[in-house]
Formats: sequence, structure tokens, C-alpha cells
Amino acid sequence: MINRYAAAAALLLFGVFASYLLQFHFKLGYGVSNDPAVWGQLGDYFGGLLNPMLSFISLVLLIKSLTLQNQANQDLRNEISNTRKSERLRSFEVQLFNMIDSQRASLHTLKIEFENEGSLEIMYGADAIIKIEDDIEFLRKNSPEVNSAIEYLENADATDQIFGVTRVFYNMVKMISEKLSDSNGFSLEDRASHYLTLINFTDFALLRLVMMSAQFMQFPSTDYLKSNKEFNAVLIETGLNYNLY
Repeated sequence: MINRYAAAAALLLFGVFASYLLQFHFKLGYGVSNDPAVWGQLGDYFGGLLNPMLSFISLVLLIKSLTLQNQANQDLRNEISNTRKSERLRSFEVQLFNMIDSQRASLHTLKIEFENEGSLEIMYGADAIIKIEDDIEFLRKNSPEVNSAIEYLENADATDQIFGVTRVFYNMVKMISEKLSDSNGFSLEDRASHYLTLINFTDFALLRLVMMSAQFMQFPSTDYLKSNKEFNAVLIETGLNYNLY
């Protein structure tokens, strides 16, 4: 770019000199003068023609330089912004996966007590969730009313374990929605990607329990999950919904 303007300046200089030589030497037949005043007039001639042209080129170069500097500053600001966004995302993902690990560990402590032929039995983890599912499906098959299913879950959740599992899952969904919001420099694609990560990394038995809780129980956490349109869109894409039972 600079070479192009330098070539233009050289061309202007040559053009002014050539026009002077053509007019006064070849057409009018003047020779080289020994009078200093004539040489002074030559300098005025060159200066009068070249100064405005060179000043214009200098102005163009200055504007171009300022434009390039502003562009470089903008690129630097964008790079800093992207770096900060990456740092926030990295910190967020560490927190999210720690919560997922904690949720996975809680599966092993989940238990349900039930009577079997007069004796009390205890089931843990995924086995307990499958037992709850079987009982709910039996109740739903024999009665379309949801009250019996709600009553069963309330009795089974005497120690608020289902409530706790649902609340932990709700907190992770809410954290994704709030910390990856548009106002924090993130997009719907960022949130959808992490919703999908949460769904895929949550133990499937726990995920089914959360869906069951949202279907039958009315907690602030279940109300939030069912009202979160972005999360529900991803949930539907995975083949899940709040009407599994």
C-alpha cells in the first residue's frame, strides 16, 4: 500500500518536471539559465504544483494509518474479550462438571423403603428408581388420576430425596441459563450445547426420576424446569419430556 503511494508521488514529480521541460525547452527553446532568479522561479513552480499534491497524499496516508490503527485496536479488544469469555466458560464448565459428579455420587445414597410380604426392604440407587417407576406405572395403569401417583411419591419421599435430586438438577439448568446468558456474551447455541451436556452426563435413572418429579410433583424447581423453553427444546430433541408415565 505504501509503495503504491510512493510510486504515485514519484510519478507526479516526474510529470511536473516533464511538463516543465516540454513547455520551456522543447516548445519555447529555452536553455539552461545562469540567473539565480530563474532557478528560484523554477523552485516556486515545482513547489506550487507538488506541495498540494504531496499534501493530499500525506493526508490520505494519515487517514489510512489511523484506520489501520483503529482496526488493530478493535482486533485487540476482540481478542481480549474472547479471552475473557473463554476464561469464564472454562471456570463455568469446571463448576458444572463438579456438580454433575456430585449428583452422580448422590445416586448411590438414594434409597426407598417398602414392604414386601410383611417385611421392610430397602433398595438403593438405580434399583430404587426402577422400583418407583414400576409402582407408578402400576398405579397409572389402574387409575388415570394423578392423585394416587402423587400420594405414592410423597410417601416414598418422606426424607425429601426426590426433592433434593430435582433441586440439584434445577440448579444446574438455572446456572447454565444465567451464567451463559446473552448479557454475559454467550449465545443460545452455547446454552443449548451445555443443556445437552448436562442431559447426557446425568445418570439416566436420575434423569428419569427428575422427569417423573416434574410430571407429578409441584416444586419451585419443577415449575422452573417446565417453564424454561430453551432447556425444554433440547430435552425434546433427546426424546424426553414431562409425560413419560
